[in-house]
Amino acid sequence: MHHQSVLTLAILTALSTPVLAENQLLPIQVQAHAETDSSQTGEQILQSSGNSETGAVFRQISGVEASRLGGHGLDLIIRGQAQSQVNILIDGGKVEGGCPSRMDPPSSYVELSSFDKITVIKGVQSLQYGVGGTGGTVLLERDIPQFEAGKPYNGKIHAATNSNGLTQDIGAEVAAGGKEGYIVLQGAQKQADNYKDGNGDEVRSSYETTQGHIDLGWTPSEDHHLKLSHEISNTKDALYQGAGMDAPKADAVMSRLSYEGKNFNGPVNTVNLQVYQSTVEHVMDNYSLRTLTAPAATVAPSDTVASGATLKLSTDIQQTKLEYGVLLQTVEKRATQENATTGAVNFLMWPDVRTQQNSLFAEANTALTQSSNLIYGVRVDQVNAKAHDAETSPAMAANIPTTIYTAVYQDYSGETSVNETNWNGLVRYEQQLANNLQWFAGFSHSKRTADETERFFATRNNRTGNPDLKPEQHNQFDLGFSQTNSGLNWNVSAYYDRVNDYILSDLAKNQLDQVNALNVNGDTTGINGVFVNIDAEIIGAEFDFDAKLNQAWLLSGAFAYTQGRNLTDNRNLTNMAPLNGNLKAQYGTSNWYAGSRVNFATEHKTVNSEFNEQPTKSWSTLDVFAGYQLSKSVLIQAGVDNMTDEAYVTHVNRTYNDGVTTELVKVMEPGRNIWARVQAKF
Repeated sequence: MHHQSVLTLAILTALSTPVLAENQLLPIQVQAHAETDSSQTGEQILQSSGNSETGAVFRQISGVEASRLGGHGLDLIIRGQAQSQVNILIDGGKVEGGCPSRMDPPSSYVELSSFDKITVIKGVQSLQYGVGGTGGTVLLERDIPQFEAGKPYNGKIHAATNSNGLTQDIGAEVAAGGKEGYIVLQGAQKQADNYKDGNGDEVRSSYETTQGHIDLGWTPSEDHHLKLSHEISNTKDALYQGAGMDAPKADAVMSRLSYEGKNFNGPVNTVNLQVYQSTVEHVMDNYSLRTLTAPAATVAPSDTVASGATLKLSTDIQQTKLEYGVLLQTVEKRATQENATTGAVNFLMWPDVRTQQNSLFAEANTALTQSSNLIYGVRVDQVNAKAHDAETSPAMAANIPTTIYTAVYQDYSGETSVNETNWNGLVRYEQQLANNLQWFAGFSHSKRTADETERFFATRNNRTGNPDLKPEQHNQFDLGFSQTNSGLNWNVSAYYDRVNDYILSDLAKNQLDQVNALNVNGDTTGINGVFVNIDAEIIGAEFDFDAKLNQAWLLSGAFAYTQGRNLTDNRNLTNMAPLNGNLKAQYGTSNWYAGSRVNFATEHKTVNSEFNEQPTKSWSTLDVFAGYQLSKSVLIQAGVDNMTDEAYVTHVNRTYNDGVTTELVKVMEPGRNIWARVQAKF
């Protein structure tokens, strides 16, 4: 078995199953096995919260945060790392958001209720999930549907609403087939109004999403599975409190083909092939969904294409399972900023940027004894990144991308393409001790190349990419202990990440030795955003537990702390969450359950003031929830989030100028929210 220390997404909500009979009140196991049943379905993780937005739900996991810009598209952060430092694999494929300001991160195209298995892997515990992912990896998977004897179909529907934001959340899924094949049809639709924060103030956050997918599967035997999948996920009229623009359109189309084969005779035991392509079309502007306050009406259309393939083979050699293969990935991004009145192109924000990252990997898992194993492997990434329109002139010749790079960075090389060869390595020891106690220790060396925004983004009045960025070099150590038994499960881990050439998003005024501050904004303020390499360290720890007090009561909790330091400039890194977590108590009988959860974060004062990062106050909120099994197939759920109507912000939320104060403020979280949900299976 392939061993990994995995913290699944439903650490706090796994017990809210439709039927809570005594034999089902088993606490979720947090253990070092990726292939156990501890990963949870999308349905299960949504049963104790009224907010089904993907990023908001993931916040329940220790070490996982999400940055809020509005009501939709909360951007995941794992162990203080974000964006391409986090890998999100949607049924084996990737999607790249179309907004340079991260209005639509990959998680915004995910409908959680449609997935059969959701797992969060923190840090680097395997080299098989592709480039990036130095902070962690999220796996969202759909399984082969199972049918009862004599019943070649099944399905489910759900409907939900709440009092503060999400007015409608409906979805349905039906599967039909048999031993040799199947078809799955699924669709969901959401509508949300602006929510109110705990002060009663309205926060711009409304949106509407439509999502659906079809799976066609062929299973000629238990050893072979071929699946073709096609999926759409569209968002329209999304408002963002923390941005100067809104998004009238964000449409994604995803196609995937996969094959799984096992029990082959010969040196190759299993074959796993994944091929995917996803396209995103995104439009943001400052006038169609809000009153124009800027000097000019501006629109920014963009599109991205992410395509790739993975071929993974495995071979068993005595006590070792060897997995090896090739990973191919290409990302294309184009974005412009245009005058909506004249149609003139002001900036080529993503000047037709294409990044290819092709990899070879080999990873082994050797059983040293019956109770211990060693994981070790290597991956090499060949990177080619090029801005094909870097020397193309928009309406103003002064805004040619290479001209902007030259104006901003003192030692810009003039290059518009980059080639890198990046080596990655992993070694991890795991041991099972007495009394179901186990521990692990791991070290990984991984490199993350600059993404398309960090390297080639080309504006003067916002931020400017740096084509000469070196890849980040992460040297991560992690150590953890866990124990699983019938009454108490717990898991504690700590990590240290020493990063050479960390890619820092900073203000020009802080980097006068590397940028031409006089030319950044046409003045001496140097407020423009820049990207530079520095050395950094990230440290943190997490603790999770669930305790079965008796046949009906369960107590569980999740806690995390992260701290990041810029070692080059002797400053703190931004977007590091303070000590935070939640504590949940739940009571359940054979056909109903009820519970409450306290969520909290401590005060955060150690901020990077040179980046205009604002401190945040401590806060705590109370959620209550309950469910009743009306019949064998119908479950009713309800609850209240933030019952005390607390006015608060999460520290990693985006900042903006509210036009009232001179300082930047953070996007407020929702106030009290009463919700209800019904789901039925047939």
